[in-house]
Amino acid sequence: MRIMNKPTKRIELNNGVLVEFYIQENRYFGDYHRLQINVVALIPLESAPPTDGLEEQTEKHSGFIKYEKKLERMGVATDQIDTAITSMMDDFIETVGCYLEKKNFAENLLRQKMKSQPVRNRFS
Repeated sequence: MRIMNKPTKRIELNNGVLVEFYIQENRYFGDYHRLQINVVALIPLESAPPTDGLEEQTEKHSGFIKYEKKLERMGVATDQIDTAITSMMDDFIETVGCYLEKKNFAENLLRQKMKSQPVRNRFS
């Protein structure tokens, strides 16, 4: 499996959010490959001032919140790898980029992460 530790591509959105793409690729059968692109976006929390009890959570995240997504495509022929990678990244920006640019995206993501965290019992 070929894994890229450095981002293959970086895109800065209109609101300053930096989106990075990390590619993993491996041949799994004959001339066919599995492509996985790990997308990481660091969204500044200053784009959404803390409200409704989010002040403490904002401080815990050091000024930004991380959005991560895995994109995957199977059965890509060797001569189509570059085209498939470009297509996957372009499709992501086209479909998700507008959400990452929304002013309240950071706050909504922070609320979602808070809901998914297990509640700690103070007696345990």
